[in-house]
Amino acid sequence: MIWFKFPLFFMTIVSVKFIFKYINEYGDKCLNTMEELFDFTDYLRIYSCDMKMSLEEIYMKYSFKSDRAKRIVARLQEELKRNKHSKYEFECFMKTELNTPDEFNKYFSDIIEYYGSTYSDVLDKKLSFTIREMENSINKFEKSHSEKKNLNNRISILVGCLTAVILV
Repeated sequence: MIWFKFPLFFMTIVSVKFIFKYINEYGDKCLNTMEELFDFTDYLRIYSCDMKMSLEEIYMKYSFKSDRAKRIVARLQEELKRNKHSKYEFECFMKTELNTPDEFNKYFSDIIEYYGSTYSDVLDKKLSFTIREMENSINKFEKSHSEKKNLNNRISILVGCLTAVILV
């Protein structure tokens, strides 16, 4: 009977560990998308202010790593083309699409309010400010995510052992 309980015990611990790993992975994907949008915003600042390229040209030139970030920027383009852009709708779209923090969504969606309506030097300053704020938001999220990740890693072993003891 011990030959059955011993593998069951360890398989339960490993299964619980993988569940917690999946939870941590979701936050990692969110962080990666936030960093990609941050990189795109910096890319946007450089190419629209220094090289005077349009958003469509920049969108085509930029190589996106994730489809989610690409959809967000495509939606940003759509919002800028419409005469009535709704920053709030765009923030909600980002929240449902990426599940990123509201603070980050707010800063990225601020681009809708001023992009294309200001001169290059003003746009450069506004995008630089947005980039700094996005970076602060990413750092806060990264810090809280790493704390949650460490806590989840510790809890996963304990929960796995407890579940295995109860099952066996």
